[in-house]
Amino acid sequence: MDNQTHNVTESSEASMSIGIQILVGSILFFMTGFAICGNLLVIISVCIFRQLRTITNYFIISLATADLMVTLFVMPFNALFIVTGKWSFGLFFCDLYISVDILACTASILNLCVIALDRYWAITSPFTYYQRVNAKSAFLLIACVWAVSFLISVLPVMLKLHIDENLKANNWYDNPYFCALGVNGVFAVVSSTISFYVPTCVIIFVYLRIFSVARRQARQIASHNNAAMRLQNNSKGKPSMARERKAAKTLAIIMGVFIICWLPFFIVNIIDPFCGRCIPGIVFDTFVWLGYFNSCANPLIYAQNASFRNAFKAVLFCHKCRGIKYRTGESSDDHVSAVPQRLGQRGAYSQEVGSPRVKTVSSEVAKQQERFD
Repeated sequence: MDNQTHNVTESSEASMSIGIQILVGSILFFMTGFAICGNLLVIISVCIFRQLRTITNYFIISLATADLMVTLFVMPFNALFIVTGKWSFGLFFCDLYISVDILACTASILNLCVIALDRYWAITSPFTYYQRVNAKSAFLLIACVWAVSFLISVLPVMLKLHIDENLKANNWYDNPYFCALGVNGVFAVVSSTISFYVPTCVIIFVYLRIFSVARRQARQIASHNNAAMRLQNNSKGKPSMARERKAAKTLAIIMGVFIICWLPFFIVNIIDPFCGRCIPGIVFDTFVWLGYFNSCANPLIYAQNASFRNAFKAVLFCHKCRGIKYRTGESSDDHVSAVPQRLGQRGAYSQEVGSPRVKTVSSEVAKQQERFD
């Protein structure tokens, strides 16, 4: 009981020095501004440039929308609460803010899971990918992501299903100058499992499988090369091994950033209700913002390819659409999608060397990794 009262007091009444307020506020608002710009650039680029309107990029747009919600409707208010030490927007807006926080963060994580599955299907089944993943199925998947996110965020919070009776007795939910996520043990376990642990297991499994497929296909390419091509490959330092290293590097970045950003929060989120609110407020806030940082990193991880870079330059520097159309259309070095965006492109890749099927899939795996080098 004392621990719970201490947490409320610590978060709402502790005052920072002016210097610390300026430093913390500057860092938090810089992160917020950077994330807003990055995710807006992704959305605007896809809306403006037709070449970027692919099935895979629909998932990227859904991810950017979720991250934009975090940066517009969650991060600024949380930063203001942390810096000033008090909530200034009333009880109803506090419930709405918490609902949007859970909704947007959950949607962001689930979109990452869907993107991982999309890449897995594209790499493991390249010739049936466009029959299975079309615009209709993509929008259905996106709708499911947002529906699940809504069901475990807005609905429970508005129905007060997340309330912990001990926290309620300590004025956690009735203090108009305090607003923080405080949930009971059941809600913490259920929401954390659906929002994070299940998607994380799927993401890890899928990316490990992608790496395994990429490594196997890189070896198959080497075995199908003719003598001249083998000689050329040897002079380049065994590119099949280089591709394996690229794949490992790429997947390590994707999984590493995601897990580092979100795992600490979801660990303390489950522990806190069962240990008498033993997690210090500053630790909880730090882990919350570490999770928010994933919304800053996602545009860099999922949109740093030649097509998006050219689109970003065009949007930022007001280049003519004609020039950017050519560059985005011609830039085939590293698409966001794990497979070519048109069926006709598969033949172009398969004509290089080796087995058409093996070359098609593996060349796209390799191309997807190159944007991180």
